Amino acid sequence: MVKYIAHIKDNNLCSDDAQNKERDIDSLPDSYKQTLCSHLLGTAALAESFAVEPWKSLAYNAGLLHDIGKYQEAFQKRIRGAALRVDHSTCGAIEAAERKDIQNPEKAFLEYCIAGHHAGLPDGGQKEDLPEDDSSSGHTLYARLKKTDFDPYDAYKKDFERKNIDIKEIDKKSLSRYLMDGFNPAEYSDQEKLAGVFYDEISFMIRYCYSCLVDADALDTERFCKGVERTTLKTDFQVCLQKLNDQFDKFRKKKDQTSLQLARTEIQEQAFQNIHEDADIYLMSMPTGSGKTLCSAKCSLIKALETGKKHIIYVIPYNSIITQTAQELNNIFNDNDKDKGGQTVAHILRHQSTYSVEDDENADEAYKLQVNQATENWDADFIITTEVQFFETLFSNTRNKLRKMHNMADSILVFDEAHLMPAEFLQPCLEGVSILTKKLGCKAIFLTATMPDYRELLSKYTFHDLRVKELVPDQTDFKPFHKCTYKYIKNQSLEQLADKVGKNGSTLVVVNTRRKARELYNFLGGGHRKNLYHLSTLMTKKDLQETIDEIKKKLGEAARQGEVTSADPVIVISTSLIEAGVDLDFRTAYREMAGLDSILQTGGRCNREGIWDSGEVFIFDFAEKIVGKQPFRDIKTDVTSKLFDEFSDISDEACVREFYRRVSLAEAEKHVEKSMHSQMKEKGISLKSKSAMYSIPFASYDGKIILSRDESIIIPEDKNAEDLVNRIRYGGMSGETLRRLQEYTCNVPRRDLDQLMYQGVIENLAESGSGNTNQSRTGNNGIFVLTNKAQYYRKDIGILLEGGDFIVD
Repeated sequence: MVKYIAHIKDNNLCSDDAQNKERDIDSLPDSYKQTLCSHLLGTAALAESFAVEPWKSLAYNAGLLHDIGKYQEAFQKRIRGAALRVDHSTCGAIEAAERKDIQNPEKAFLEYCIAGHHAGLPDGGQKEDLPEDDSSSGHTLYARLKKTDFDPYDAYKKDFERKNIDIKEIDKKSLSRYLMDGFNPAEYSDQEKLAGVFYDEISFMIRYCYSCLVDADALDTERFCKGVERTTLKTDFQVCLQKLNDQFDKFRKKKDQTSLQLARTEIQEQAFQNIHEDADIYLMSMPTGSGKTLCSAKCSLIKALETGKKHIIYVIPYNSIITQTAQELNNIFNDNDKDKGGQTVAHILRHQSTYSVEDDENADEAYKLQVNQATENWDADFIITTEVQFFETLFSNTRNKLRKMHNMADSILVFDEAHLMPAEFLQPCLEGVSILTKKLGCKAIFLTATMPDYRELLSKYTFHDLRVKELVPDQTDFKPFHKCTYKYIKNQSLEQLADKVGKNGSTLVVVNTRRKARELYNFLGGGHRKNLYHLSTLMTKKDLQETIDEIKKKLGEAARQGEVTSADPVIVISTSLIEAGVDLDFRTAYREMAGLDSILQTGGRCNREGIWDSGEVFIFDFAEKIVGKQPFRDIKTDVTSKLFDEFSDISDEACVREFYRRVSLAEAEKHVEKSMHSQMKEKGISLKSKSAMYSIPFASYDGKIILSRDESIIIPEDKNAEDLVNRIRYGGMSGETLRRLQEYTCNVPRRDLDQLMYQGVIENLAESGSGNTNQSRTGNNGIFVLTNKAQYYRKDIGILLEGGDFIVD
């Protein structure tokens, strides 16, 4: 008879909980019961296999000790049906703390990881914290290590002795050299800064070891309970590279190439040559329209094959760019026409809120299951994800998010639009990348048309000895990509703008707020004017994409006809969302004054393909408050307005460098405020104290990159959306259903949601429906759906307030 049980399975359900109170668990066949010893060994072996050297032994030990608290009699009663609450996670942490053959820092690593392997990494806390404290300090690592209210669990020792099992010896010298690599005290004049960067590294490495443990725990449990042996979502890098090479050969052999197309090839060839040189981080600064996506894909494949990397991970700031990038790569890598013998060589995992494999008509159920499983822990060769998903994983303390961190190691990391890393998180973002490259076997490529001085920033905020390589150092061939001129026309009224827009053919107008976009759109004729379009996040993602597709089609028709002017030119009024990788090409552009990076992004949508001799980008301020109050001008806008007086061409490289230099100086304090060591100092923790390692605030660290005041509203604009809403309303919510509803959501300020609620046209699905958790009507966790689509939503402008009032930004 199996005495000590870790998990039971029954009808493909698995639990370490009391699900079967009426059942005699001991009467089940042994094959339905996973022994504790088997689970500990299985988890330890998997965790060890996930970890890089010199962390393998530590990961093994974490797996071996993580569930020894289940040897308690109370837990064994619980799994057999008793209604008992049992803390089993703390026991392994206490055992690690008490063992004489484990020393710091590995002792602290084990304590954090094991104590948090279910509920998440805890705050370290203070020495005086007590477990009986009702406040959060009662849940800190310090407090939990003082707990004594356990049944004896030392029966694990007899199990281990009987099977000749013990923890593995850790090579302390190798571990010490690993942790101190990159920290030469002589290179740091500020010892406080040295200590800060060191503890930031420690926090990332604890998360990494935790990732190895919790994914191993989950997979071993799944393997026993469901009989699942997962397989990696595979991509053949060699075949993908050959297909890309074939594509580039077609580009090169194209007849009658323009000077821009020839220059594009020369720029890309620089990158292809320089990627062979060894470095930690590669900087790929290339002009808009120079083919950065395919160029970076080839560079990442070359480097992955040269260095034997397991994964390629694209990190992209916006969902719209992910969709565009995934489609472009899929079209090159895969021939999915199975009737003609098509073959899929790249199974690209898209981990983004607006994509669900359930909506892929070509995917069978087995493949859908594999994709959904890979989303949990990123067990895939080729991954495309959002910047938020990537960095919030690195900053997290939770089991579900951190499961995938260990699969970031040994990867090629491509950061598209790298200049958009949030200023408040710049140091932790750069530190995360530096840890992954210097310590966890990755290579990173920073990709953008407007590159900050990342060489200096990386040296300032991370390791001094990171190897950084420019992939395109010679900018001689950039000249053909200077396809437009920039002119500051200062104050403009609505009437003046309306008189100018469209006079010289297709025109893009980008403004800073959604309210201004709608006001200008209506002033120009709204839905009654032919070829006039509006883009903002007040529209659903589905309507946005359909509108962009229609604009692209109309612009393509105009280009084929060779029209420079037209009686009804394409005019687009947009917020800055169009600057995020939306591939459109206009004759003229107008941009409300903003940061230079945003202005140049708008310029990238003007004369993009060099059809005209030169495009024109006009930068303006509104002459008066067209609606509401004028927005606060941020530091980027103020710096840019001054640069117009100092540089004749604001797109010049010297101007771009000066822009980033001034912005970096102005935001220096902001760059470090979200680093872990800054959070520790805010809590009064001395970084010079030997006990600082036990006071890392994992649980209370605020790693949320997007702090939007907006709320999402579901617009059930077709039968598919209505069916998904009803699934939540009557059957309960699920993550998969919510992901599939993302394309039907728009974003509104909280105050406007409250106004719509007051009018009775918003239903909170979190408060109704079978199995839904009751939530506060005004809480941030609501699932809000518009119930009067006919009167409160228009496809061309988005959601409305009562009487068609405009949404306030």
